[in-house]
Amino acid sequence: MKSINPSEVLYIKLGSGGEYEKECITNGTLQIGFREVPHELYIKCVKNGNWDEVQKAYRESGTSAGTATRYMHQIQRFYEADENILWITFWKGALYWCFAKPGVEVKDNHCKSRETISGWSCEDINGNQLMMSKLSGKVLAMQGFRGTICTVKEAKYLVEKINGIQPARVTETESVLLQLQEKVEDIIRTLSWRDFEILIDLIFRQAGWQRVNELGGKTKTLDIELISPITNERYGVQVKSKARLSLFEEYKTELMNDIQGGFTRFYFAVHSPDEDLMLASKDEDDNVKLLLPADISRLAVQYGLTQWVIDKAK
Repeated sequence: MKSINPSEVLYIKLGSGGEYEKECITNGTLQIGFREVPHELYIKCVKNGNWDEVQKAYRESGTSAGTATRYMHQIQRFYEADENILWITFWKGALYWCFAKPGVEVKDNHCKSRETISGWSCEDINGNQLMMSKLSGKVLAMQGFRGTICTVKEAKYLVEKINGIQPARVTETESVLLQLQEKVEDIIRTLSWRDFEILIDLIFRQAGWQRVNELGGKTKTLDIELISPITNERYGVQVKSKARLSLFEEYKTELMNDIQGGFTRFYFAVHSPDEDLMLASKDEDDNVKLLLPADISRLAVQYGLTQWVIDKAK
């Protein structure tokens, strides 16, 4: 997908309480109400450029002067916005965007509708979903807008987001974070087997799992037994300082047999794997997950265990 370069960005609320959202996003349209004034008057204003007639019509219907002016401006933008205007809205936890074809049609319910050029999208140009949980609060605040259409102040941020461009400060921070993870990994590789086992236990417990056995365990294939306090799922963890691929495959066979014993998944964690194990494939659908040094260092940093690892190095 090509990058976008809109002349302006507009937010549109698809119906009161989102009543038009599903229909519009599914069918690739934009839709507004404003039924009080006939479509023919709007078209007349588009042609003669005198939108004061719309404001006058709303005032005659009993609308206050300020509200009539706001209605006029929003309707004008809907009717006159060209194909270079980027439209955005929110639906089901994601940001959606589109460009619209010129021309407005009236539906049977007297709502006004425009057709999108290529439908609505909730992904950036690289195919990454634009989830609301990963957007700036300044953008999300627009959901509280009481009108129907407004200009997006954070236009530059949104266009860069859709184009998959990260701010320099974010790129720099991610680079520093990666360097930190690499340094933490170097230290993890020097941990004693006992400290390494404690680290793995801490990682899972920081992630919300509860250990239900004595650390180290008495079972050959199980050092740590965990349970989810939410789902009651059971996870098993085997911890090794050193391991080769053949040992992992051997344990994988034994652990898979234990799946029948009530465990949902197993993890095999090792801080000094042989080269053949480092190159082993990680199948996401596998019930036995391999945790290599890079995985463990990332999790240690993510769950606030960097200082613990540093202290061990001292």
